[in-house]
Amino acid sequence: MSSVDDFLPLRAVLLQSTFIELALNGLYGGLFFVTVYALMFKQGTYHRINWGLFLALTAMYLLSTIHVINEATHIKGAFVDHGDSPASTLEYILQPPLFHTLLGAIALTTNTLISDCVLIWRCWTIWNHDWRIVVLPLASTLVGTALGFRSIAEQAAYVLNPNLDPNAYIDFATPYFGLNLATTAVATLLIIARIIKMTEKSTRQTRGYWRIIEMVVESAAIYLVALIVFLPLQVQGAFNSAYPQVVVAQMVGMAPTLLVARVAFGLARPDRTWQGESAPIAFRGYGGSASEQPSTIVLSSRSRSDFSATKPDGIHV
Repeated sequence: MSSVDDFLPLRAVLLQSTFIELALNGLYGGLFFVTVYALMFKQGTYHRINWGLFLALTAMYLLSTIHVINEATHIKGAFVDHGDSPASTLEYILQPPLFHTLLGAIALTTNTLISDCVLIWRCWTIWNHDWRIVVLPLASTLVGTALGFRSIAEQAAYVLNPNLDPNAYIDFATPYFGLNLATTAVATLLIIARIIKMTEKSTRQTRGYWRIIEMVVESAAIYLVALIVFLPLQVQGAFNSAYPQVVVAQMVGMAPTLLVARVAFGLARPDRTWQGESAPIAFRGYGGSASEQPSTIVLSSRSRSDFSATKPDGIHV
């Protein structure tokens, strides 16, 4: 059993992390609308709109926004509506309404699934539609998603019955995040391996290939670093896990959107040129030089699910 003083730092951590997530979502919003502009209105970049990509990016942005609004509403309820005392604030933070518990976690888990599917689809495309290549990341995504929703169910069960183990969800959340990390790392490495393979027999414009690799790695890096930092902190039950957690919550959609924006304004490669062992490189740059084929986005991603802070055994006032 724990005293209120033991959990007072949690109030500051959650308040600060919510402000960080709001700021990240503001950056995400600007990035999203610039990317939509590039996809739909930028002359000379595309001959037709990729509606599947547009819908995926829109869904990820909306889900990320729902997540941060849900968190901000939760914090407002804790500090304003239930801010009579430190004990009442903590009680609301640690045992929020079921609606808040479910909405934020479901939004992020679904967002992660979309982001992973986009990454796996892109990996499958550039590997010439070879399903054997994406079996591992696809299996990791499916198993991870099942574990993610099971973790959500454990959190909901605790909210409905506080006598249950408050940390039971961690048994499912930890492998879930681990599988998400594996999906992102493996799929990103497969994309890079394909790009390197395509350069083996062709030296023309090799710099362009390495520019693609740079974009893929940079887009995945922030999410991967945040996830790597978050995982051990969650296992330890550390309050500070809220900081990398909110970065993960927004980067799940920001990373692929960032890559799409960079490609749309600078570099792209037609899907048909990924077929075969080696193919000529065709790019379309910002300055208006056109490739022979319509450009198609090369996607990388990152992604993941947010769960509420580690819940203590109880609070003594």
